[in-house]
Amino acid sequence: MKRVLSLRNYAAYSIGLCLLLLSATAWAVDVLSGTFDGSEPKIDVLPEGCDSIFQLPYQQTNFEVSVSGEYWLADVHNFTQRDITAYIYQGSFNPQNPSANFVEDVDRADTAQLSAGIDYVLVVQNWCRPGEGAWAVTFAGPGTVTSSSKTSVPAFMSGNFTSGDPMTNSSCGNSQYQESGPIQLSRTGVYFYTDISRYHGVDMCLQVYTAPFNPQNPDANRVARWDDSGSVVLQANTNYYFVAQPLDVPENGEFFYLFVSPAEFRMTAELAGSWFNPATAGQGFFLDVFDEINQLFLAWFTYDLSRPDGSVTAEIGDPGHRWLTAFGPFDGDSADLSIEWTVGGVFDSGTPAPTQSTDGTIQLEFTDCATGTITYDLGSTNASGVVSIQRPANDNVDLCRNALLEPGEPGPL
Repeated sequence: MKRVLSLRNYAAYSIGLCLLLLSATAWAVDVLSGTFDGSEPKIDVLPEGCDSIFQLPYQQTNFEVSVSGEYWLADVHNFTQRDITAYIYQGSFNPQNPSANFVEDVDRADTAQLSAGIDYVLVVQNWCRPGEGAWAVTFAGPGTVTSSSKTSVPAFMSGNFTSGDPMTNSSCGNSQYQESGPIQLSRTGVYFYTDISRYHGVDMCLQVYTAPFNPQNPDANRVARWDDSGSVVLQANTNYYFVAQPLDVPENGEFFYLFVSPAEFRMTAELAGSWFNPATAGQGFFLDVFDEINQLFLAWFTYDLSRPDGSVTAEIGDPGHRWLTAFGPFDGDSADLSIEWTVGGVFDSGTPAPTQSTDGTIQLEFTDCATGTITYDLGSTNASGVVSIQRPANDNVDLCRNALLEPGEPGPL
């Protein structure tokens, strides 16, 4: 079970740290991000993590701050699938001794006293279960953060509400607003929103429209409305308008949110099962995907290149039956595998022992949870080609899509 926020942190989470809003000092907000791709080392759950009995993958990155003081850190994707726990160490991190050099841990959001000129290490670990996908941690404080993992964020995702802003009475409340747009997105998919400033600035609300905002009719053309976090399917090459408001009532102060593009499609265990090409019924493929170790097994049940003549018989099945197998690593949405040929065996018997040889290649690439492409080269047979595949039944498509509802890294949309 997750660690409960302290009373001080809960109050800050609930009321947005009103005292900070009275300060004339502007907060710098920086984002460090990365992606778990399945190749990371795994260690026992770090202190203050979940109660998982499994080892979990982790990543680490070095950073420094330009000004000493208190910084607010927040797990951007805590409410949008890829949940992590972040840890700060001074100088170095030793996975065999995780208590050494420890400074602070962050589950959802927390503060840390950081000093300029000090080398820190940010260690990020999956929360409770291993999994691929992007992570992001924001730093808000008196100075800027320097790191190789620092990500640039579009300017429209931050600003400063003032009493001079125009007013509107929308579903976000009766308060001032700021509009950005038109904004076009480069990819169609599920986009994720997180209000970061609710931890250290103005608790805000965001609305997305397909036409310029009309403050007299704030419900017109709206496609999304969020308070703290949420997601929505948006289309590429379409004009969108983003309207930010203080939640419920007028409030002056800084706001900062992240609107993150969908993650790249990648293979998951939910792709396992049967696949075929309707044009060649009676043959097809079986897949098993081991996403925690990034390995894939493929079996191709098919026929010989030509029909055997009448002199060839079979006691079981058809004399033209052929099956090919392949096993190896995958990367994201694709895998490059060597074809294995198994010969010499007898039905349901361990003797004679079959033998395997490698000849040819298969490239497997998925477009989405329901379609893919196999490009094959059968080596010494000189047979090659491309096969489009789909599921014979779509029972697992929704499971696959739900598993992939993860944000990409913050950055250009």
